[in-house]
Amino acid sequence: MLRAMPLYEVLAAQREEVLVRWQRVVRGTLAPEAIRPVELINHIPQYINEIIAALRVDAGLSTTDPTPEESSTAEGHGVQRLRLGFSLDSVVREYGALRDAILDCARATGAELSVRELQVLFDTIVTGIAGAVSQYAHQRDAELLRHTNEHFAFIAHELRNPLSSAMLGLQLLKEKGQLPTPSRSVDAVERGIQRAVELIDETLQVARVASGIELRRQRTTLKALFEEVELGAVSEAESRGVKLSIDGGSDEAISLDVRLVRSALGNLLRNAVKYTAPGSEVSLRGRITNGRAVVEVEDCCGGLPPGKVEEAFAPFVRLDRRPGGFGLGLAIAKQAVDAHGGSIRVQNLPGKGCIFVLELPVAL
Repeated sequence: MLRAMPLYEVLAAQREEVLVRWQRVVRGTLAPEAIRPVELINHIPQYINEIIAALRVDAGLSTTDPTPEESSTAEGHGVQRLRLGFSLDSVVREYGALRDAILDCARATGAELSVRELQVLFDTIVTGIAGAVSQYAHQRDAELLRHTNEHFAFIAHELRNPLSSAMLGLQLLKEKGQLPTPSRSVDAVERGIQRAVELIDETLQVARVASGIELRRQRTTLKALFEEVELGAVSEAESRGVKLSIDGGSDEAISLDVRLVRSALGNLLRNAVKYTAPGSEVSLRGRITNGRAVVEVEDCCGGLPPGKVEEAFAPFVRLDRRPGGFGLGLAIAKQAVDAHGGSIRVQNLPGKGCIFVLELPVAL
């Protein structure tokens, strides 16, 4: 009596027939006929190898896990299918077609499959579906986010140009004495334009970081960065009677994306000035330790309300109900830090204030 051929042997011997049956179902239905065979088949032969390996392990011919929870082959297959324009439904159904092709070939050879072999086959097919769908969805969502950010960046850029022209025209009129001085109306217009430009710059910064644009590292120092961000916050600090204390601006050379970090620190410092109690102090201090810059911004805001610590860095979350602003400052700071592979956190001091701690790798 002939020994029944196990499924892993059937697959090894009938690999080409499995692929032919699979293509017959997929081409022109799940996949466009115009796709070249090499692109269509792509990861499937390697995934058949993984099924064979799982069946061999289950038969006691190997010691690895017979049903791995992840498959890099399936993950690569999902990404490739997204690039080719497959629907997510088609990707799932491809694995169903592969399962059916394997079972059809097994029946054609007269193999009698055990319950265990069927279980291993179904488990590996499910693993493949999970890996392909997960990566397909991840890459699709990343591309949607990138396109959305590019769209916002375009709109913001187009809005910024006329606003900048309006600000320049206003300044020229003031210099020529063609506007009443002093005038609360003129001051209000100037502040409004400047605030609009700042909000647009924040939008551009969010879009730039979130789109995954490569860092443009430059040599600089903490001292130079501190001087720049202090200039951006000093006017509002003076208007609110807040003292700015700058400490630890080192002259040691560091390497980072100056625009991103300047934006992060500027947002942290301006936020601190905005929320701190009038007549109190905001401190900006920093040091370089083991190739990392550690920067702290401490304010006297009285501390964060319950629940705000956890969501402080989320976009459009504001730390109080004061009018003005969109709650983007801390989100921008976090994105800039994340882009550098650094970290940012807040230490809440109830009844006193907050300390925002930013750490960045800055080694040359």
